[in-house]
Amino acid sequence: RMCPTMSTLSRRIISRTASATLRRQAAAAATLAPQSIIKPVASGSPATCSSCQYHTTTPSRMSDPEGPKTKQLKVKKKEKKSAKKGKEGGRDRALDLLIRAIDAPVSEPPPASAEEMQRRFDIGRAYNIGTSKRHNERNHDLNCKLRMKQHAIDMLPRDSMWKEEALKLDEDDDGPPMWRHVPVWTPPIPGFDPSQFIADEEE
Repeated sequence: RMCPTMSTLSRRIISRTASATLRRQAAAAATLAPQSIIKPVASGSPATCSSCQYHTTTPSRMSDPEGPKTKQLKVKKKEKKSAKKGKEGGRDRALDLLIRAIDAPVSEPPPASAEEMQRRFDIGRAYNIGTSKRHNERNHDLNCKLRMKQHAIDMLPRDSMWKEEALKLDEDDDGPPMWRHVPVWTPPIPGFDPSQFIADEEE
């Protein structure tokens, strides 16, 4: 009890000092003996309070401020083989597959008989003779047309409208005519009619 002769200010100072002392004592008791409040359990298992039966899945704090004395081992994840090869400078599996496909031995056809080889030789020789003849005839025809065209231009009067029209180029020309033959790698097929495979515009 406080003395009745003490001033109001002194009473307030003494009350605050006593309250602060009680709070410090309660905090010290809780720090020194936490086992009486929460029991330490293994990590991941529920911890139960002795007074309120409070369950939690978080690990409880140990009384030692430095933490647990046992060493916590880190789990290392296993690296995949593809990633390990890439780090070590190895090639990818898809690249190895492509390289093996390119380096694969080429299968050769079975050897042909003497009659088959002679038949192929005759076909190739006839094809060369036919293409050379067609080439000479076509170039001779074009050369004759060019000479006749140049001769007709020379006979036109100079500085005339007829000569200007004759020398004018057609800008709408899309290329060679459709009837001109296109060079191919294979000889023509005997008896082949391309009109049978061309759909009519009316259909």
